Amino acid sequence: MEIGLIGLGLMGQAMAERLLGAGHRVCGYDLRPEACAEARALGVEILEDVRDAGPRCSFILLSLLNSDNRRELLWGPQRLTETLRPGTILLDSTTGRPEDIEEDHARLAAQGVRLVDICLSGSSQVLREGRSLALIGGRRDEAPYAELLAAFSKTQYYFDAPGQGNRVKLIVNLVFGLNRLVLAEALGLAERAGFDLGLILEILKAGETYSVAMDTKGPKMISGTYAPAVARLGQHAKDVHLILDYARRVGARVPVSEVHAQLIDDLLRGGWGELDNAAIFKAYAS
Repeated sequence: MEIGLIGLGLMGQAMAERLLGAGHRVCGYDLRPEACAEARALGVEILEDVRDAGPRCSFILLSLLNSDNRRELLWGPQRLTETLRPGTILLDSTTGRPEDIEEDHARLAAQGVRLVDICLSGSSQVLREGRSLALIGGRRDEAPYAELLAAFSKTQYYFDAPGQGNRVKLIVNLVFGLNRLVLAEALGLAERAGFDLGLILEILKAGETYSVAMDTKGPKMISGTYAPAVARLGQHAKDVHLILDYARRVGARVPVSEVHAQLIDDLLRGGWGELDNAAIFKAYAS
């Protein structure tokens, strides 16, 4: 099967690797020449024009930064919708505003195209290893794309309605982000107190304080090595503000996430947005 893939960043390339490994053909597009070159080296056929994906592919994966990127792709200067055939299914892993997914789903349905949010929980490395979770704003019994999702996710959860996968992704990302924040704060305190950070991390991992962030982010924090990124600090900043917006809409209190947003925004103003999200430790390190 030939799959279209639009957006060839960290997550897009990881999806491409998994799909190619499962025997699918992948044609892809990205605005950035360097991303196209990296994807081509993996075996992705690079499209000269994003609109070429429409006539060729019944399934097109989107891996973009936000809802505005999707709308620019579909109805902006690139006008992808003009070449999409009725029956085409767009599988969007973008973490954006859930309300935008609902609106775009309805708009595309009018021309016989389905938009499904398939938010993926896990970093690009987790995705590359096939260990991500797929959080799907659609019905299990209406999922002819299930085989594709199984190529890069270990478990699929269906939430029956457009935007719901995106909403659950925000809840999951809240926990991911605060796990990193708590670890950074603890290591920051230990550093100021003069303890060996390697030993403190070992202790934290040995007991009931353990979280996966200690395995994946703890060594990066201790060594101060935040490149290459497997998930960028700037991208999580976007997610934190989406979490705050979602909480306001449903009337939920998220005071720790409000502090998290302030800390992460300070780091972005310092120019650290392209680093791995373990760089939240910079808010505490001396």
